[in-house]
Amino acid sequence: MTKKVLLIGCGSEIGSMLLSMNSLSRDGYLIDTVITNPIQGAKNNIRENLDAMQARLILSNPQIIDRANVDYKKQTIKIGNRNIKFFFGNIKNFKLSKLNKKFEATIVATSKKHISNKNLMKKFLKISKFVFGVAESKNLPSIYPNLINIKSEIFGANPKFIKDFKYKIFALGSCQSNGWQAQLRGLVEVFKNKNLKSFKMLGTELDIVHPDTPQGRLGTKSDKPREQDARNNFRPSFSQANISMDKIFPKIHKIHTVSLRTLISPPGYQICRFNFKYELKKGKRLNKEIFIEELKKFSKKSPDVFRISKGTLGSRAYEMLETAAIVLADSQYFHLKEDPFYLNRSSNNSKNICHIIMQAYVHNTRGYCRSVLNCLKKVLTSPKSQKTVHCWV
Repeated sequence: MTKKVLLIGCGSEIGSMLLSMNSLSRDGYLIDTVITNPIQGAKNNIRENLDAMQARLILSNPQIIDRANVDYKKQTIKIGNRNIKFFFGNIKNFKLSKLNKKFEATIVATSKKHISNKNLMKKFLKISKFVFGVAESKNLPSIYPNLINIKSEIFGANPKFIKDFKYKIFALGSCQSNGWQAQLRGLVEVFKNKNLKSFKMLGTELDIVHPDTPQGRLGTKSDKPREQDARNNFRPSFSQANISMDKIFPKIHKIHTVSLRTLISPPGYQICRFNFKYELKKGKRLNKEIFIEELKKFSKKSPDVFRISKGTLGSRAYEMLETAAIVLADSQYFHLKEDPFYLNRSSNNSKNICHIIMQAYVHNTRGYCRSVLNCLKKVLTSPKSQKTVHCWV
C-alpha cells in the first residue's frame, strides 16, 4: 500500500519544490495532500487559489510547466501521474477532520515560528505517525538528513542514538545548516577508514552568501536587512546554521558570521572552516591530496549529499543538481594547513592543530529538498529492524 504524506505550506520555495520533486518510485511515498494559506484577496475562491498554487509550483520548478494541471472540480493539481488534493486555511484553526484520512508523516513547511511551536506540531500527530519541520528549532529534537546514522569520534558524546523512534516530532534543520552538515559529513568520511586513534574538534566557522527569496520585500519598508530592497543591494542577514552548530558541537568555538543576501538564483555559497586535532594509529598525517581523493570517493558514493566541482565553474552550472553541497576542490579554494597558529612547531607533529577551509555551492531549494525527501525515505520505508536514527536533542 502506498505511504501517504501531508504537506503543510506550499507558498514558499521549499514547500513547492518538495511537492514537484517528490516521486513514488524514488522516494517510496507520495505527498498527496496539501494544506496552505489562501492567497491574499481570494479566501473562498477555489479557482483563483488553485491557479496561484499552479503558478507557484511552476515558478519554483519550471521543468514541470507541461506536467502541472489543475482540476477545479476535484480541487487537485496533477503533476505527471500524481494527483495532489489542496485545502486552504490557517493551520492554527484548520479542522483536520476535513481531510478524512491518516498519513505516515506530516511535513510542516510554513515558518520557523510554527515549527518551534510544540503544541501546534503535536496537533498533526492526530493524523500522522511522524511530524517533520523543515527548519531548525531549539525546542525540538533534530534529525540532520546528511548525518543520519553517522557514528564518529568527531562528534564526541553526540549524537543520541534513537531506536524505534522515541520521539515523533523532529526539526530537519535549515537549507544552510544542511549545506554545512554535508561538508562536515565529508570530513567524517575522510577519517572513516583511516585507523583514527583520537579526534577533537576545536572550532568551526561559517560564512554564507544566500540567494534572495521571494519573502524579501521590493521596497525599503524597514531598517531590517531582510525587509530592504533586494535589487543592487547586498544585505547582511542571519541563518539558522548557528543553532545546528550549537546542537552538534555544544562545547567548542563556533561562529556563523554572516548570511549575505543577494539577488541571484540558487545555489548560494559557503566558506566553511574546521579546526581540529587528530591522531592516526600509525602516526601519519593526511595531506591535501589525500583529503581531496577521499572526498572524491565519497562524492561518487553519495552524490545527493556531496559533490566535487569540476574546474571552477560558476554557480549556474549547478543550478539543476539535487545536491546539498558542491565543494570546490581546486587548490585555490580548498585549503589545508597544519598548525596554522604556530603552537606546536617544536613538539610532536601528531598533536598539531589542523585547519581546513572548504568552499562550496549550497543549493537552498533543490539540494535541501532532496535531503528532506531522502530523510523521510529512511524513516518511513526502512524495515522495522533498521528504523534507527541519530538525533540531536
